Formats: sequence, structure tokens, C-alpha cells
Amino acid sequence: MKLKKQHIADAALLGTAFAWGTTFQLVKDALGDIDAFPFLAIRFLAAFLILFPFRKGKFTWHPAALRAGIYLFCGYAFQTMGLLWTTPSKAAFITGMNVILVPLMAAALDRKMPYWGACAGAVLAAAGLGFISLEGVFLPGKGDLLVLCCSVFFALQILAVREAGKTMNARDLTLMQVGVVSLCSFGIWGWIGGNSISWTPNVLWALAITSVFATALAFLSQSWAQRFTGADRVALLLASEPVFAALFSYFYGGEAFSSQKILGCVLILAGILMSELTGDRGGPAAKAPD
Repeated sequence: MKLKKQHIADAALLGTAFAWGTTFQLVKDALGDIDAFPFLAIRFLAAFLILFPFRKGKFTWHPAALRAGIYLFCGYAFQTMGLLWTTPSKAAFITGMNVILVPLMAAALDRKMPYWGACAGAVLAAAGLGFISLEGVFLPGKGDLLVLCCSVFFALQILAVREAGKTMNARDLTLMQVGVVSLCSFGIWGWIGGNSISWTPNVLWALAITSVFATALAFLSQSWAQRFTGADRVALLLASEPVFAALFSYFYGGEAFSSQKILGCVLILAGILMSELTGDRGGPAAKAPD
């Protein structure tokens, strides 16, 4: 029986979500042998070199694309550093909150009230964030706060992409963002200096998965798949990313889950789904890469 393109597209999107979800534990394991900025520099340079042969035609440009790249760099920097002090599952669910921040920020920029789903999703996600980041204490951990900053920058990146996407094609926009992240990472790495790299299996495995599967192939498969399936279905499939991250962290990383933490993850996921599936699907999908 011949598979429909929609089914193949759904499988590609689910594979993208799985690839993104596995990166949190892999990156955390690698950070014991490589610092954050060398890791990001090499990851995004490799992704750029993989993606570049796929671009065609005349290069298009918009200033918002540069902002999108800088926001993306800041997001990944905060996320990668945050993983030093928080768990992969927490980082995945907190990062996913950018989906909820986007419509709230967009409404503020457009000077209009956000739709009800964004408000309800924000309340659910805020409650969930409290449950997973305040386990046994009354203040969120340093890693949780860093990843929350990452979520804010990812939301800003999505809004910048919305602006740049009006005049730039997807391939050029993606290449520019990936290139900016790599250049900024090399710049910070060169400025700080003295960062040694131990080429352990953890580092090599994390770089291979994140650069090839979670960046280059994820961008390509997402761009292709979204032509054959509905926006609501895209949102639902990609929202499975933090679930994959939690499962991978539990089975592969041995992360423990209390009932309070599970409730927090469920509330954040519910908020993400409510914000995505009740919003205006006319614009670009509110989802940053991971």
C-alpha cells in the first residue's frame, strides 16, 4: 500500500520533534567535555555547510534576518548554559514556552488584545513552570532562569522571522540565521579564549546529532513536510518535542520524576497545545528550532 504524502510528512515532523527532544540530554552529557560556545560554533558551522548546497537562485536580504540570527544565538547560548544547572526535561518544557510568548508579544507589537487561547495557555504554562522549577524550594534554580531567558529570545526570533519572511525565502533566511549563530559563537569563543575541547564520544555524538539531525535535516524536513499537512497538525506533532525529551532523559539519562514535576510538565504541555491550537494559523508557525 502506497503511503500518502501527508503520512510521510507527519512522520517527518514527528521525527523532527524526536530529534529536537533528544538533544537536551545529549548536550548536557557533552558539556562536561566541551564549553558552550565552542559547541555552538562547531554545531552551527557544520549545519551551515550541510545546508548551503541546497540553496538556489539570487540571495535575498532583510535586516530582520540579522536580528533573528542574533536572537537565535542568544536563545541557544542561554539554553546551553542553562543545561549545566537544570535537567534536560525541565529545559525542554521551559524552552517550549516560547510558543506561548509569541502571541502575547505579537499582540503587544500590534497593539491589540491577545486571543483567549494565548492567555489561558500562559496561565497554565506559568503554573506548570512553578511546579517544575520550585521543587522543594521557594526560588527557581539558576539553570531554570537561564532557560526561561532562552525561551524569551526564541520568541523574539520567531517574530523577527515573521518580519523577514515577507521578503526572504525560507532557505536564505535559515542559512543566514545558522551562519549568524556560528559567527557569534566563534566570536565569543575567541574573545573568552582558553576553552579546551576533549573529543570524547559524548562530544562527537552530540555534535553529530545536533548539527546534522537536529539542525540541518530538521530544517529541511520541516520546510518540506509543512507543504503537505495542516498547520494545526504541525503544531500538535511538534509539541511532542518536550515529551520526547522527558522520555529520553528518563530512559537514557536516568532523570527522576516526582509527581509535582510530572504535573508541571503536563500543565506546560497543555498550555502549549492550547496556545497553538486555538490561535490564528494564518501566520508562521510559532515554533523555534531546538
